[in-house]
Amino acid sequence: MKKPRLGGKPGSFPPYLFRDLDKKRQEAVKKGKDVISLAVGDPDLPTPPAIARFAAKEVLKPANHCYPEGRGTLRLRKAIAAWHKKRHGITLDPQTEILTLIGSKEGLAHLPFAFLDRGDTVLMPDPCYPAYKTGILLSEAKIKRFPLFEKDGFLPDFDALPASFFKGAKMMFLNYPNNPTGAVGNLKVYAKAVAAARKHGFWIAQDAAYSEIYFGKPSPSIFQVPGAKDVAVEFYSVSKTYCMTGWRLAWMIGNPGAVAALTHLKENLDSGQFNAIQETTVFCLENHDRLVKPIREVFRARADFFIAALEKAGWTVFRPGATFFVWAKPPVKAASLDCVYRVLEQASVLITPGSGFGPSAEGYVRFSLTAPEKRIREAAARISRIDWSKPK
Repeated sequence: MKKPRLGGKPGSFPPYLFRDLDKKRQEAVKKGKDVISLAVGDPDLPTPPAIARFAAKEVLKPANHCYPEGRGTLRLRKAIAAWHKKRHGITLDPQTEILTLIGSKEGLAHLPFAFLDRGDTVLMPDPCYPAYKTGILLSEAKIKRFPLFEKDGFLPDFDALPASFFKGAKMMFLNYPNNPTGAVGNLKVYAKAVAAARKHGFWIAQDAAYSEIYFGKPSPSIFQVPGAKDVAVEFYSVSKTYCMTGWRLAWMIGNPGAVAALTHLKENLDSGQFNAIQETTVFCLENHDRLVKPIREVFRARADFFIAALEKAGWTVFRPGATFFVWAKPPVKAASLDCVYRVLEQASVLITPGSGFGPSAEGYVRFSLTAPEKRIREAAARISRIDWSKPK
């Protein structure tokens, strides 16, 4: 009997980055080391008590125990539309332009199955969140990368790409606020992406999961660009916004045909998210400002402290405009993995190699500020004591 394997071309589907990092952490712990993990973007802050209390009541309601409506309850879709109207000034039809998901990762991974055929080309930023590759590789599509450079603020320079780059593309992924760099998108970049998509006939999938963890001006939606609904969809999530990573609810908005295509696929794959969680998300959206502001302030304070500590220790840091990530280079030139191993061995702090997000990210590492403040301060102190002038 053949050994089971994932679909796609043999050898094209590597192990998930964070699984390998966790193995390294476990190995260090077995050696008796006190490892501080700043590798994974899972907020240490608990879900706000007001949300948990509301959810507890919803769980006890028998009406919530039946199969949910796969695309999300109309009540939730109306709440999502109202939130986007207030937040971004955009109008969405709850019936045709909104689809709820079992987490944005699920939707992003399934989207290629609804949009692509074998051999199609997908334009993907470099660096980018590794999960984008999942659906692309499993649908046996091809990836064409476009680099994001620090000199451009890790925003795509579409003017620098030849027209031939876009030829034959069926989809493009964007992600702002950006994981791993913390860069924030703007309407000028979105307008150029929309113009390219309309000209060359491809879809845009813009991942806005970190939209509410911003430190300055709020991040925009791609749908603030005229004509974006013709070519784009955009993803939002409760995971980072309300510290609800384990609850698994997100949504996709945008082009009605695209929403219908992913809806049709999901109707054959899952039965939607638990009604009690959908009702709780309505509560979150209706109480958004008071719930999110304290969370945002915690991550802003952590970022300010940690960046100052790294810079004092000689690191080169790209100051994030959003997310809870810090994107940096060590005091000496080093490969990403070498830097990660050295920080783990000498400081017992686990971080993420930039190379795991794409070839253009070689030399960078990502710190995730999702540990208690005391542990973040201890991690900063340990990292500051590494003597980079000595061989590892």
